[in-house]
Amino acid sequence: MEKDTKKLFQITEAAHACGLSRSTLMRMEKKGLLTPAYIAAESGRRYYDNHDVARILQIEKFKSMGLTTEQIADYFAQGGEISTLLATLESRLQEIQRSVEELRLRTMEAPGISVQIMRQPAVTCRMRECMGRTVADKYADMYDFYSECVRQGCVLSEEPLFTISDRQDYLEGYISSEPYPYTVCVPVQPEKAPADALVLPECRVLSVLYCGDYSGVDEAWLTLGREVKARGLTLAGNPRVLGIVAPYTGREIESRRYCSRFVLPVME
Repeated sequence: MEKDTKKLFQITEAAHACGLSRSTLMRMEKKGLLTPAYIAAESGRRYYDNHDVARILQIEKFKSMGLTTEQIADYFAQGGEISTLLATLESRLQEIQRSVEELRLRTMEAPGISVQIMRQPAVTCRMRECMGRTVADKYADMYDFYSECVRQGCVLSEEPLFTISDRQDYLEGYISSEPYPYTVCVPVQPEKAPADALVLPECRVLSVLYCGDYSGVDEAWLTLGREVKARGLTLAGNPRVLGIVAPYTGREIESRRYCSRFVLPVME
């Protein structure tokens, strides 16, 4: 027996009310996000009610926040349990706040430094041990390893390239002219990471954000050392230097607009 559809909406009506296309609603259904209130057995026509329309709008809102299909589906499947989504959005908010800080510092005409305690998110990466001292040394090693990762078919992450340095001079208030060991790290997508990739877990860090050409990098290192002593922090690992905006991110970018984040893991 056919259901009375007078109080229901056809797919074109529901889609129009949500500012979407008919095909978008069909994709939602295919992905398991949406089930029409009624599907006519003979014609296959889909009908929606008020709850469906409100759900479609909620799905679009979640998508605009950057949540995945799986995360949205789990939200509805778990009866509206929000803790997982909240954790994801809070993490994304921290990323946005870091990006805003970086962009704000880059608007300065002169080189700038910003210091804070923050959470450094977990990252999966391939690593290579190197030895050197200068920015040029590190960039050459980073460029070579980056190229190798691409040639070997690694699926790269959008996270910036970085180095982990085994050095202590900046903590003593000077910059040594002697080479030191460092690790070049190329972030990869966790779900597609090669067998030799390692995961650096989330940690609390002292962050020194430096924007400007590389002539001021030593001062960023010294600032990191001074802040460790001033704040009475206990180290929990070696410092990393993240190339947020660097020569590899764009040939057109002026060197005065380069941006590096120095992060030093510290005890909770």
